[in-house]
Amino acid sequence: MLFAEMVKVVASVILFFLFEREGKWWQYFGPSAFRRSLKLWPVAFSFALQNQLLFVAVHNLTPPVFQALAQLKILSAGIFSVLLLSKKLSQVQWTALILLACGAALVQMEGQLCAAPEESEAGGRGKLDAVKGFLACLASSSLSGLGGCYTELMLKTEKLPMWLQSAQVAFASTVILSSMITLDRTAADGGPDSFDMLDGFIALTWVVIAVISLGGLVVVAVLRYADNVLKGMSMVFALLLSGVASVMFFATHIGSVFCVSAVIICCSVFLYQHTPPGAGQSTGGSVAQIDGKKIDPPLSTSGPHGGDSDRAGRESP
Repeated sequence: MLFAEMVKVVASVILFFLFEREGKWWQYFGPSAFRRSLKLWPVAFSFALQNQLLFVAVHNLTPPVFQALAQLKILSAGIFSVLLLSKKLSQVQWTALILLACGAALVQMEGQLCAAPEESEAGGRGKLDAVKGFLACLASSSLSGLGGCYTELMLKTEKLPMWLQSAQVAFASTVILSSMITLDRTAADGGPDSFDMLDGFIALTWVVIAVISLGGLVVVAVLRYADNVLKGMSMVFALLLSGVASVMFFATHIGSVFCVSAVIICCSVFLYQHTPPGAGQSTGGSVAQIDGKKIDPPLSTSGPHGGDSDRAGRESP
């Protein structure tokens, strides 16, 4: 993750100079801009803490339980989008989010559900602490929703270029992760010169780092032009695509659980985007502003009508 964040810093700065540099661009690197960028440091800290909590959860929960509880981040994204971004979700949309979380859990649990008991118990991880793992997974899911929605809030309200904000978050993450890794390694090995951060790296490792960095940049664009809930939906669809790709490239078998979960996911996405007749005007304006600040509207989460289209419809004979 550390090297992925470093790559994101470089890539974000390059994208800023290629697409967003205008006028007195150096003003974004002054003291005032630096003070404003401090608002993004809590995001980096929450993501770093989230990753550590995930490790604790993985070591204390069985794979099926962990995969199921990890999908609580989808519901967390919906809750914090209401609390932080003042969005309004209907009962149908909440139902869709619950179905989406269930479908995502089934996709990831299929391999464990179909495995033989002796295979699933192999590994000898020792005694598990279910309560500790549950609390860690719950905290990680909450931080995921909070960090994502807070990032969306900053991207849509702060008057800073998108890719510059991405570089600032990645830089903050680099500093935090570097400090954590250095403290952990020096405490374990006994000295700062006794470990090599590139030990065990191969060519494929750098490919994985590049893919993670590219995915992080795509997430920034999604949060800027769409929202955190739709980001979660896209990640669930990525699970489905990975299952199909594994069949094509690795000749794995897709079971009935995967097919059922695919149907559940597709139905949940349809329900989330579908608005009953007459319900669009009641929630259509809820995402146009955040804390009184006008923002670029994300993809519709309450219907196809809103903003100028509503005014045009009222003015037409």
